Amino acid sequence: MQRLASEMSIVHETAESLDTRKIDWQATVPSRRFHVRIDLLALLLIIVFLGNILRAQTGRSEKVGTEEQLFIAAQVYSQLQMSLSARELFHPATDGAPYKDYLRKALETDGRHQFDLTTIEFVARLHDGHTFFWDTWLDKSNQPLGFYAAPLGGYWVVQTSLLPGLKPGDVIVRIDHTPAESFFQQQQRYIAASSAAALRHNLFLLPYLFPEHFTLTLDGDRKVTVDREKFKQPEQKTEGRWLKPGVTAYIRIPAFFHLPLEEKALDYVYQFQSAKTLIIDVRNNGGGIPPKRLIQALMGRPYHEWKQSTTLRLPLVDFDQDEEKNKNPTNLPEFLRNCKYSPDDHLCSAPLTWGGGVVEPSPNAFRGRVILLVDGGCVSACEELVEPFKDSGRGVIVGETTEGSSGVPYVYDFHNGMTLAISVKRLYFPDGSEFEGVGIKPDVEVHLTIESLKSGHDVILEKAIELAGKPVR
Repeated sequence: MQRLASEMSIVHETAESLDTRKIDWQATVPSRRFHVRIDLLALLLIIVFLGNILRAQTGRSEKVGTEEQLFIAAQVYSQLQMSLSARELFHPATDGAPYKDYLRKALETDGRHQFDLTTIEFVARLHDGHTFFWDTWLDKSNQPLGFYAAPLGGYWVVQTSLLPGLKPGDVIVRIDHTPAESFFQQQQRYIAASSAAALRHNLFLLPYLFPEHFTLTLDGDRKVTVDREKFKQPEQKTEGRWLKPGVTAYIRIPAFFHLPLEEKALDYVYQFQSAKTLIIDVRNNGGGIPPKRLIQALMGRPYHEWKQSTTLRLPLVDFDQDEEKNKNPTNLPEFLRNCKYSPDDHLCSAPLTWGGGVVEPSPNAFRGRVILLVDGGCVSACEELVEPFKDSGRGVIVGETTEGSSGVPYVYDFHNGMTLAISVKRLYFPDGSEFEGVGIKPDVEVHLTIESLKSGHDVILEKAIELAGKPVR
C-alpha cells in the first residue's frame, strides 16, 4: 500500500523459480504488509484462499448477521491471544473488559462497513504493524486518494501528488470542515502501527478512512476537491538511470509486492555494474516479498541475519514452581527452564529464539559503493533489504529512520472476504536490540522541509549525490 497504492494485493509471484526450495510471498492490505514462507504444497492453499476471496467479492452483503458477528468476534479474540503484542490487552487482570467492549460495539453496528471498522479498531489496539484485520468488501471504498501527506514541521504536508492543483509542500489545513490534526485524532484508532510516528505516517495510506469526495483546504485558504472515483492509480515501476554516466547510477524501487519490481532492479544492477556508486532509493517502499536476490547482488561483504523470536504459550495447570522442583531445574525441558509462569491464567510463556548467524557474500556481488535512500515509509521487506547494509557497513544509509515493523503473520481466513493477520514472529537486530517500533536509523540523517518540497529539491537524493562525489574512506 504502498505509498499511494492502497488496494488489496493478495498473492504475488514467487521470489525464486518454482522448485523444491522454499519461497516467500506477502499479502498486503492498506498500509500494512506481511509475508509467510511456504513450499510448493502451500500453493494449493493459496489457490483455495483466492477462490474464497473471489466468491466473497461476487456475493457481497451489506450486513453481517448476528450469528456471524458473534463467531467472527469470538475467533478474533481467541486467535489474537497468540499475538506477541496481546499480553497486556488479554491479561486476566483486565477481566476481559477490552473484548467485552468490542463485542458490545460489534453487536450494535448497523451494516458490514461499521462492523469492519469496529473490528479493525479492536485489533489496532495491539499497536502492532503486522497484526491487523481486513475485509475485501472494503475494497470498494478503498480507491486511492491520488496524493500522500505526512506530518512535517508541525503541519500535515503534501509530499507527493498526482492531482491538479495539489502540489508537494502544500499544507493541509482542513479535510472538509475538520481540521487536519483533528481528522487524524478521530481516525488513528483504526490504524495498525508499531509506533506513534508510524500512526501518523500511515494515515493517508488508508483511503477507506476518507470520504469518496472531499475538499482539502490548504494554506492561503486555497481549496482542492478530491474525487476518488475519477482517479486511476498509475502502475508502479522500478526505474533506473545514470546520474553521471559511467560513474553514478540511480535505481528507484517503489515496492516489492510483485516479483517484476525486484527483477527490474536486478536488471539495472547488472546494467550499472561499471558504476563507481550505485544509489538505491527505497523511500516509501511498503515492502512485499523479501528481496533476497537483490541483497545477494549488492552485498559484497559478510553480514549478520536478523535475530528472531516467537513465544510458546502452553497450558500448565499442574505446573508448580515449588521449592522442590526449583532444586532440580535440569530435570525440566530446556524451554520450561525459561518459562514465565502466570498463576492467573495457568499459562507458561517461553521464548523461542533463533537467527543472528553470518551470511557470506556472493562472489558476483556489485563491487562499487552503495548508498541507500530511506525514510519512515520503508517498512517490512524494505527494511529486510536495508538491515544487512546497516549491520555490515557495506553501504551508506541516507535519509530518515525506517518504520520498524516486520515479521511473519499467521493468517486466519473467515471465508467471507475477511481475514485476520497475527504477528507471531518478531525480528531483532543481530545484537539482540529492539527493531519493532524503532526502525533502522540512517548513517547520514537528512529531513525533508516544506521549503524543499515546494521548490522541488530532493534534499535526500542531493545529499547522496554529494556523498557519491567524495572519495571512499
